[in-house]
Amino acid sequence: MNNMKILVFSDSHGRLGPMTAAMEEERPRRVFFLGDNYRDGQALAEAYPEVPMELVRGNCDWDKAPDELMVEVEGVRFLLTHGHRYYVKSGTGQLARMAQEKGADVACFGHTHDALNMPAQGVWLFNPGTAGGINNRVGYGVILVENGKFRTELK
Repeated sequence: MNNMKILVFSDSHGRLGPMTAAMEEERPRRVFFLGDNYRDGQALAEAYPEVPMELVRGNCDWDKAPDELMVEVEGVRFLLTHGHRYYVKSGTGQLARMAQEKGADVACFGHTHDALNMPAQGVWLFNPGTAGGINNRVGYGVILVENGKFRTELK
């Protein structure tokens, strides 16, 4: 099987354009949207119905949607969350502990608007930054999964 390419977006805050551009450039096979404008994630899913998407809500979202999801892709377990419930602006320790307790290999989160790509406490922490270009910084993440192994990249 070929690599499963997953795009990871968070904190679009009403700006769909950068996510659409990334979708066209990267041509992913799956998308994780980590909240803060859940409706942007819904609009992206409608624009690309052939691409499976998992969406969670953020602290700015009032939609009825999950706060977090556990997703397994080709043997790799992902915890998807916005991060605010784990107080990630004050540090990632609580998130890392919870992800490890839940059996996640990778914890994908947003909320801080700052990209992060590193191991911590036995799990990989991955924050794609802000897809909405807060402070003129637009970012997203790419995860390649194959045979139970993963590789992460910030763009």
